[in-house]
Amino acid sequence: MSVVNGLYEFVFATRTSERERLLAFWHALGFEPINEGALSAGEASTLYGHHAELQSIRLRHAGCAAHQTGLVRLQCWSELAGEGLGAQRPLVTGSRWMGLYTADILELRDSLQGYRSEVTDRWLSDLVSAPLAHPPPPVTLQTPFVGLRETLYFDPDGRVAFIQRGGFDRPGFGTIDLTLPYKNSEGSHANVVQPTGAFDTAFYKTVFGLETAPYGEAHDSGDEPPTQRALRLEAGQLFRVERLRAPDCPTGLLQVYSPYFATPDHRALSQAGQRGLSGYSYRASSVEEAALPGVTDYRAAANEFGESSCTFTAPDGYRWMWVSV
Repeated sequence: MSVVNGLYEFVFATRTSERERLLAFWHALGFEPINEGALSAGEASTLYGHHAELQSIRLRHAGCAAHQTGLVRLQCWSELAGEGLGAQRPLVTGSRWMGLYTADILELRDSLQGYRSEVTDRWLSDLVSAPLAHPPPPVTLQTPFVGLRETLYFDPDGRVAFIQRGGFDRPGFGTIDLTLPYKNSEGSHANVVQPTGAFDTAFYKTVFGLETAPYGEAHDSGDEPPTQRALRLEAGQLFRVERLRAPDCPTGLLQVYSPYFATPDHRALSQAGQRGLSGYSYRASSVEEAALPGVTDYRAAANEFGESSCTFTAPDGYRWMWVSV
C-alpha cells in the first residue's frame, strides 16, 4: 500500500512549557495552527513508545495547500525522552533535517545570526553557493550564477536547511509565499541518513511507493567544496544520496543519504519524545500492519488529533508515522 502524496509533516518535540517559543518561530515562517489535540501518557506510550502526557499543534503554511505536504506538527510533552539531535552534524546515522525554499536567503540569514545566541548547542552554516552545472561556468555580468544558495540552522528546537534557487526553477517543488517576511515555502523535503555503507532505498520504493525524483538519481557526492561546507564534511568524506518522491507529486520529497565514512549512530536521538526534529509523517490509505511488510515495532492507535495512525521502524532503523486518510 503506497503513501498518498509527498511527505505530510515534520514533527518537532518540545516540553509543554516551551511551546510558545516554537509557535513564534514557525509563525515567523508563515506556519499557523489549524488543529490541536492531546493524549494521556498511557495513550502516547501505546502509539509513540514514550510515556508522558502529550499536547500537539498542527501548523500549516499557505504552500501546503498545493499538495497537502510540508506541514509542521509540534509535539509538546510533559517530559522529554532526551535532548535529541541538537546541532549534531548533518551526516550522522539517524540524522534528520527539514528543507524549505526562500526567495530571500540573506534576510533569513541576517535574522538567524542572533536568534537564540545564548544557546551553546547551535550551528548556523556559512552561506554556501552551489553551482548547478559541473564543472561550473565562470560567473560574469553577462552570465550570472545558476544554482543554489543555502544556509543551515540547527539548534535544540530543530534542524532546517534554507535554500534559494538562482537562475532556474523547479515548478511545484516548494510553493513560496511572497507575502511573508522571509518569502519562504512550506517544508519541501526531508532528509534521512542511513548507516555507513548501507545505502538502500528499496523499502521506500516498494512499501511507501516512492520513486526516484527528476534530477535526483542515486549518485556519489561529497568532493565538491560547496557540499563539504554545507554538510560539515572533511576532505575525502564521500556519501551516496538519492532523492525520492511520491508519483506525480513534485514536492514533499525524501532525500536518503549513506556516508562511506564512519559516523556516530544517533537513531536513538531521532525518535518520538526526543527534543527537536524527531519524526516525519506520511498520509496513507491504510495504516494496517499488512500494508507494511518488513517493519518492526509496529504500533497502531488514534493519534492526538483523533486520526487512525500507526508508527513503525523501517529496516534502516528510522521511526515513521503514517496517518490514515
